[in-house]
Amino acid sequence: MSISTLVAFPLGILMGGAFVLYLVARLFGASRTTLAVLTTGVFGIALAALGPLFILAEPGILDGSGLLVLGEPGLEGAFLRVEPGGLIISVVGLILGGCVALYSGRYMERDPRYATYYPLLLLMVAGMMGMLTTADLFSLYIFCELMSIAAYVLVAFRRRSATAIEAGFKYLIMGSVGTIVMLVGITLIYREAGSLALPAGVANPGPWQRAGIACFLVGLGLKSAIVPLHTWLPDAYGRAPSSISAILAGIISKSTLYMIPKTCLALGLSPVTLGLILIWFSFLNMTLGNVLALFQTDTKRLLAYSSIAQTGYIMFGLGVGLRYGVDAAVQAGFFLLLAHAAMKALAFLSKGVSNFYLQTSTVTELHGTSTQLPLIAVTFTVALGGLAGVPPLAGFTSKWFILGETVQPESPLAYVGLGLFLLNTLLALAYYLPLIGRLFTLPDRPIPATAERIRVSTWMAAPLIALAALVIAMGVAPGSWWQWVAGVGPYLMGR
Repeated sequence: MSISTLVAFPLGILMGGAFVLYLVARLFGASRTTLAVLTTGVFGIALAALGPLFILAEPGILDGSGLLVLGEPGLEGAFLRVEPGGLIISVVGLILGGCVALYSGRYMERDPRYATYYPLLLLMVAGMMGMLTTADLFSLYIFCELMSIAAYVLVAFRRRSATAIEAGFKYLIMGSVGTIVMLVGITLIYREAGSLALPAGVANPGPWQRAGIACFLVGLGLKSAIVPLHTWLPDAYGRAPSSISAILAGIISKSTLYMIPKTCLALGLSPVTLGLILIWFSFLNMTLGNVLALFQTDTKRLLAYSSIAQTGYIMFGLGVGLRYGVDAAVQAGFFLLLAHAAMKALAFLSKGVSNFYLQTSTVTELHGTSTQLPLIAVTFTVALGGLAGVPPLAGFTSKWFILGETVQPESPLAYVGLGLFLLNTLLALAYYLPLIGRLFTLPDRPIPATAERIRVSTWMAAPLIALAALVIAMGVAPGSWWQWVAGVGPYLMGR
């Protein structure tokens, strides 16, 4: 099998798997658990198909100097391209997709439309992978739409709930605005460059291309929930099934965040300019996300606003790295992106189990979780402790890396950003720590003796234990993960 085929093979597995699973469900009446196992298997096969890309890649693919291309490099026929950041996010997306599919084998048992749930999950991840590996702007638009449309439907999947329909419709409207703005940007760029290839190879873009770059900043910024384009996110994450909230918060929205520097820099925007934009908007995300999280009574909305703040932390690392040419700062931001994927997915999946067995939705209803669901109390604590930056979990290690690497530039802006970063980290403790405390505090109402201990289904327990172990491992032994993301900075800055 040629390397060119290997680039497209994982995408074909996911899209073909979605089609086959739907036929199996409709024609043969496959059960919910059968579809969950088959979907997990499809994600596993696609992940295995990515393995040869690491082995057979040109020397240096992970240190930023190599690419794999479907088609001849430099020609219009080259429309798929594998690079360090996109490859890493694709791996994370496939792993989280497998965890969500396995988890849903039990979690979605009360939803009769499971025949469409699993194919949509596969298509959403396929769209994300296609967007990350595309080498031309129109393919980027098509794959981004595939990912987004599947996400809109999954957010509103529990259509009998009016709030879910409202959240899905709001997400649809705002997400469609983002893709339309991107399509306008494609038109403007093609008007000037006469090509849709990435990278564009234009050192000094003209006015039309600069306007197109601005359109991509707005469109991708909306999909990444960059303040003030974030208003869809609390409703979408809060009303979607917890399994979908986990993958949306964990990696889907972060994939579009990574596409901002990847696309805009390839189109000719200066790293210095883009870095400055990311730094300033990171201040808004960090502050607004943490402040609004303090006032939330619904647990999933609290986690949603926490995601906005975490996006700000990632943007700050990326922004400082691009602005001042510090590869290690980009590396630190990307490490936090990986850690956040595990921690936030673990948090939403833990919350989903609590809601599944105890019908808890508000923060106060989490009282007594440790008595009835001790496993969930532990995994939720690991997730929240990591997000709060409690050592030795992944969140602490990633924030330590950001502090260490962003202090390098001798710039007042970087120092102001570090101050805000530290203040917001302390501010976040004001809602993370009380939430952890509630998990281990007895509720006001008495708990019946027959309901003191609930055995969590293996379908849901296995992904939770795996993600909790990952959060601990990334914090205790971060070396291999740190090296894994070393190539992202050099690639983005063309080194």
